[in-house]
Amino acid sequence: MIRSALGCPTRSRALALTAFTAENFFAFFLTIPDLLVSARSFLLQHQYEILSRSIPGVFAMEERDFFTEQNEQRTHTLTCPHCGKAEEYQLAWLVRRKRNALPRHADERDRARFAKAQSYMVRKDDMVACKNIRCRKRFDVAGVQSVAFLESA
Repeated sequence: MIRSALGCPTRSRALALTAFTAENFFAFFLTIPDLLVSARSFLLQHQYEILSRSIPGVFAMEERDFFTEQNEQRTHTLTCPHCGKAEEYQLAWLVRRKRNALPRHADERDRARFAKAQSYMVRKDDMVACKNIRCRKRFDVAGVQSVAFLESA
């Protein structure tokens, strides 16, 4: 029998590799049911989302169904805390305007929620860079609120 550098026979090394391969092969097939269960739950979740949008009166509507979303830039005067210079900065806002009419598949609860809904905007930018050439440091947007309600016209 041929011996390897470690002193163990070469044949047992080959058998060990075969046993290891067979063990992992069967372990692979044992994990397939777990994969199928997770795939099934994923499909059920997406079917629920599709049904909630297509069947009227069965599922409650989401808030985004009441609004139209739009990105806007607004100008604000901010003061850099490092150099103390005040400048005009463009801040990005996500504006959600209330729709004129409620979608057709709404029920009584959705009508009540829609009546209370107001147009609002959410600030997207949290930090800006100073416009002063000598400073150029980034600072937090502290003087502007993060959510603002819009006046209904």
